[in-house]
Amino acid sequence: MVMTRSTMDSRPRRVSERGTQLAALSYPHLGHTEILDSVDAFYRRFYFRAGKLAEMSAELFRRPDMAARRLREGSEFVRFLNRRARHAEGVKGGTA
Repeated sequence: MVMTRSTMDSRPRRVSERGTQLAALSYPHLGHTEILDSVDAFYRRFYFRAGKLAEMSAELFRRPDMAARRLREGSEFVRFLNRRARHAEGVKGGTA
């Protein structure tokens, strides 16, 4: 199938103006911002549990070859969450 401009324009957007992925799922009673807020809450509850933090910290000592990678991934994840939080505040405040 050849995609024409009109076909592409009629498809739902999957990426925001800021380059972040929008929710691929949609429900009549639930907006994509509510879905993304729930995903953020899940990430925070899952990864910032004491047990998960202990497990990831132990891996740093058991596998020194993975330490640099995990630390980089962790800092990228925290920056991602902070950017999303700032963007959400801007959207709610009407500045984004």
